[in-house]
Amino acid sequence: MKITAIKSYAVKVGIRNQLLVKVETDEGIFGWGESGLSGREKAVVGALEHYAEFLRGRDPFRIGALWQEMYRSQYFEGGRVLQAAISAIDIALYDIKGKALGVPVYELLGGKQRDRIPTFATTFAEPGPAMIEQAQMLLEHGWTAMRLSPSGHENKDVYEPREHIATTAKWCVKARETLGEDVVLGIDYHHRLSVAEAASFCQKMPSGTLDFLEEPIRDEAPSSYEALRRLTGIPFAIGEEFASKWQFQPYIERDIHQYNRLDVCNVGGLGSRPAQARRKRIWDSTIPTSSQFSRGWSERITLFPMLPAWGSRSMRN
Repeated sequence: MKITAIKSYAVKVGIRNQLLVKVETDEGIFGWGESGLSGREKAVVGALEHYAEFLRGRDPFRIGALWQEMYRSQYFEGGRVLQAAISAIDIALYDIKGKALGVPVYELLGGKQRDRIPTFATTFAEPGPAMIEQAQMLLEHGWTAMRLSPSGHENKDVYEPREHIATTAKWCVKARETLGEDVVLGIDYHHRLSVAEAASFCQKMPSGTLDFLEEPIRDEAPSSYEALRRLTGIPFAIGEEFASKWQFQPYIERDIHQYNRLDVCNVGGLGSRPAQARRKRIWDSTIPTSSQFSRGWSERITLFPMLPAWGSRSMRN
């Protein structure tokens, strides 16, 4: 079997752009993958065109070797654009191999370790009575974990955190009081805060209000997260922006955060070496995530069964 074509499809689905990638073979078997770099699809398409030049005619079963060649065959390794392209191709190659062998992709990656997957739902209403109503509805439908949205999250203008922190904290406290102690509650700030702003937000709530704080600040400097860790005890969930498994390393080794937000459409694909990840404890408390709403969840569903049943919580975007 040989790769014959790599085709890119940049489309808009709902509120997000999507970049789907189709890898075709001379035996008629094809695979689908996806890039997670939403909003910069054209840049990823250019990278895919570079990779297609030397992948045509190659054996799609040699997934690991092709991954290494894509990553290491240029002077400038890695980066979000290249890793998003590699991720899409890698996922598509696993799709091809699974179809050819007649097995689910998770069987190629070590097999299932769980039969049930705990997930969470997200409220999209602004903090206020409508948010509480949405959370209560989710609870009535059986959801025991949910993520709240901060005040101003749908505003298209420049986001001014100080205008929203107090309101968001007030309604997070109200959500906890209304939903009770057994519900897992978190909030996603999409790295919009500074260290000082994130600390101020956390300190406006009683201990135990939130079970996790997702992406409160930008991730470029682990020292910034260390500074924030000294100012709050709320568990951090970070990594959705990471472009490789290596970016998790300083956070894990220095015990800065508690949950890994692992997006296989950005970090190098399904084959960003699960075995190596286990050795680095990346699977401990891993939360597979998706910045996308279509094919992206197929990859997460493939990844979920592989997560060890111990110490990990898989959640839903």
